[in-house]
Amino acid sequence: MKRLATAPHRLYFFLGAVSVLILFFWWYLQLRHPQTMAVPLHALLMPLGVFPLFILGFTFTAGPKWLSVSAEDDYFLLHGGTYFCGLLLAMLAASLGLPALRSSGFALMLSAWLAVTWRWGHLIWRSTVADKKHAIAIFLAMCGGTCALAATLMWSGGWNVAWIIARQFAFFGFLLPVFLTVCHRMLPFFSGNVLKPYVVWRPYWLLASWLSGCLLLVLSGCMQWRLPEAITATLMSLSFIYTSWRWGLLRSMENRLLAMLHLSFAWLAIVFALQAAAALGMATGSASIHALALGFMGTMLVGFVSRVSYGHSGRPLQASNFLWCIYLGLHLAALLRILASLLSLDILITASATSWLVLLACWIAMMLPMYLKARADGQPG
Repeated sequence: MKRLATAPHRLYFFLGAVSVLILFFWWYLQLRHPQTMAVPLHALLMPLGVFPLFILGFTFTAGPKWLSVSAEDDYFLLHGGTYFCGLLLAMLAASLGLPALRSSGFALMLSAWLAVTWRWGHLIWRSTVADKKHAIAIFLAMCGGTCALAATLMWSGGWNVAWIIARQFAFFGFLLPVFLTVCHRMLPFFSGNVLKPYVVWRPYWLLASWLSGCLLLVLSGCMQWRLPEAITATLMSLSFIYTSWRWGLLRSMENRLLAMLHLSFAWLAIVFALQAAAALGMATGSASIHALALGFMGTMLVGFVSRVSYGHSGRPLQASNFLWCIYLGLHLAALLRILASLLSLDILITASATSWLVLLACWIAMMLPMYLKARADGQPG
């Protein structure tokens, strides 16, 4: 276990993987008792529990290299442990029906997130590199995460209006901007390393337009402005179709580990087509948010974390048949959940949740040993 203290990605990815397993098992048990399902809590606890620790693992591993600064300290042990304990406390308290203790869990998560946001901002301030745009975009998204957690804490304390604010910030003011910023920087970079010849295309106006769209979706969702939401979602869907083509979606099939990133990114066109349809009054249920959370973010998490874990554990950057099957299975499981919303079939919700739990358990069983063992190539880290 002492190896978890040797590098930020080891601890954050380890705790993130354990959180994923616990949260998906918790929701699987919730589905077995539909009369007492905590749906509003599920809508906040899953996004704020599944993704942030992985985001921190990547940010504090790759980020200092982007900024050409050193970040050799043990802050990640305190911050990661605090966030993880807060998450467990919130989930346990909710299961036991203890709202005050649940709020204490969210308060711990918020305090840890404030600390890591300040830490990341301090690294940006120390950096002297000319281009800090991606780093600053992630910092702003982390500020959005602070807003999401603060609103979640207020909702937990009894201010029901804060729920929609927390949900909108969690997805569109925090997680989606982080994912889009990382994709904008890393997908063309990874593609250029694998596909030859390849022209790297990642204009900053594209990232700016995506982040502006995210802000508009936060505002339109909180204020229930349906027409602006529909227009924004439509334009974003079209931009993602073009970007997938421009980044080489079809060519990426030459390399499975690269294809995993491109196939996940391709979900965004579907996500925002569904959101535009819902904003225009079509009966889509929760299809768009599950397409975003499971289809895009969930599968991208598996693809990205697998690649980073292989690279930083000194292993070949190759997706085994087992990992490839898990990854494709997650796409099918996401599709089941979307169909469940479109067709109003509860049995598909259970089938999807069961599939996600089983597939993620298999994936986590592959990943965890990498964080507890020395690098295969003998290098430090």
